[in-house]
Amino acid sequence: MKQFLMVLGFFMLASGSLVFGQDNPCGVEGVVVEASSTQFTPSNVEIEMGQTVVWVNVQGTHDVNGVDSSIGESWNNPETFSFGAVVGNSEGVCIGSHTFTMEGIYDYDCSIGNHAQNGMVATVVVTSPPPPVTTVMDIIAGSDDHTLLEAAILAAGLDDALNGEGPLTVFAPTDDAITSLLGTLGITAEELLASPMLSNILLYHVAGGLVMSSDLSDNQSIEMLQGDFVLININGDLVTVNQDAVVTEPDLSADNGVVHVIDEVLLPTPDQMTTVLDIINASDSHTTLQAAIVEAGLEGALSSEGPLTVFAPTDAAFEALATALGVTVSGLLASPNLSEILQHHVVDGLYLAADLPEGTILSSLIGDDLVFTIMEGTDMVHVNDAMVIVPDLTADNGVVHVIDAVLLPTISGIEEAEKGLALQLFPNPVSQDMVQLTGNWDAGSTLVVCDASGRLVFSQPMSSGTHTWNVEGLPVGMYSATVLSGLTRQTVSLIVQ
Repeated sequence: MKQFLMVLGFFMLASGSLVFGQDNPCGVEGVVVEASSTQFTPSNVEIEMGQTVVWVNVQGTHDVNGVDSSIGESWNNPETFSFGAVVGNSEGVCIGSHTFTMEGIYDYDCSIGNHAQNGMVATVVVTSPPPPVTTVMDIIAGSDDHTLLEAAILAAGLDDALNGEGPLTVFAPTDDAITSLLGTLGITAEELLASPMLSNILLYHVAGGLVMSSDLSDNQSIEMLQGDFVLININGDLVTVNQDAVVTEPDLSADNGVVHVIDEVLLPTPDQMTTVLDIINASDSHTTLQAAIVEAGLEGALSSEGPLTVFAPTDAAFEALATALGVTVSGLLASPNLSEILQHHVVDGLYLAADLPEGTILSSLIGDDLVFTIMEGTDMVHVNDAMVIVPDLTADNGVVHVIDAVLLPTISGIEEAEKGLALQLFPNPVSQDMVQLTGNWDAGSTLVVCDASGRLVFSQPMSSGTHTWNVEGLPVGMYSATVLSGLTRQTVSLIVQ
């Protein structure tokens, strides 16, 4: 025990700090001072009012005299204390303990023999404890009107931040304010506490720095820890935050900031989502597509959560189609099948250009296939007969790829196609100059011939029933011959030998 107490005393001296505990012969919680030979260890102790010093004798015979100096020194102890002599041993023997209740400097010695003359004199300095620290979190937790706010802070794990050094300024909505918000949103308090937006909402009520009511001014903007600003307005004695929340009780001061009570919850402005429709509407090359989307009533669909992949034909693409069909662009927009045509340009899911290798087949929103090819020797993506000229315009709800042609859906079913146009080519394969196409198209229909890579070779108007044209000069290869009859089309293959 003696060795333990000596080591403990040495540690307290070396570290400059005191150790409090009950593991001593007196069984009293306090600062242990050892009496041994002709010294008290430690000889100088500093404690706060209400704390206790415990004296333990580990060697020799000693007392504690805190009444009058044994060697005639002048003492001015605020209160006296003394304990009779005891004989110490290596286990340690309790001399006594004293709890100091008055601030001041206390001198004492050992009055046995010449111990005091030989330097067995010591001092206890008693100081007032520091005033308790009150935080903005303490103010909220101590308020009967902020139980829901306290629960929200704890659920979001922000209590440590509000107990921190600060300074912080908190606009604190009351329970009534939060209850009103729950009713407006149609949710329960439990659902609010579980919301992933809870921390953001709470941080929108806290500003860094100390902002007292006297520091506020009309039309003042204050940046909150969430990153957005709140607007302060003052009209006489009425102070509002974001125009609606009234400061009902200002300047509840804490050691790390101030709390202003408000009667409404402050909601940050939600982040603006950029949609595929926003990208189309911002493009100067897609005014016809913009008008078509409005005409077909598809704005809501293209502004939805998605993700969506949109192949967006340019104005020039619509003009080329109108010319091929012998109609105006306005005529195209008046088509009863406009919505179906537009939906044929949209795929459910997110597909960047890198996700569309050669041979990829995706279904458009109307169920028709979109077939993707890569032009040989390039990285240019083609979708059906159109080339992607600007890929990967990303939005929060998908991606837009700009294309140079309008994608036309096929008529539904082979039997219907044959019944509708019944196209036949003769001869096919063709090795002579002339080829004849027959079918059930209307007068004014258009023949569009493309090569195997989807590039336009020529287009020409046709009268009804039969059409003949010269293939002289066409390189050997595979071609597609497409008849556009109104908004119906059919394609047949042509082989040139």
